Amino acid sequence: MSELVACKCTNCGFVNYPKHHRCLNCRAREFEQITPSGEATLLTYSEVCTLPWGIDERCRMLGIVQFENKVKAMGRLRVDKPRLGMKLKPSWEPVRVIGGEEVLGLTLRPAK
Repeated sequence: MSELVACKCTNCGFVNYPKHHRCLNCRAREFEQITPSGEATLLTYSEVCTLPWGIDERCRMLGIVQFENKVKAMGRLRVDKPRLGMKLKPSWEPVRVIGGEEVLGLTLRPAK
């Protein structure tokens, strides 16, 4: 998953995603770039039924996950029956079409 990049504060170790100019924990300005690693754990999810133009679905599930290295991110949840704490495998896939072109986004599927 090289498309998703977070920043780890070199002062306190807090993981900031997306990147901010200052650490949200200690206000320092020095960061190390990190990428998510390993499986993701589902922290919470929601079904969204009012979707923007370009998404040809009635409803879509979105989930917030935490990777093994503490990076948290939101993505499309491709799970029939989600359960908090379940392990998910991330991928970068088309999530909508704008101007005839596919837009890629974080997609989360059950880890086998």
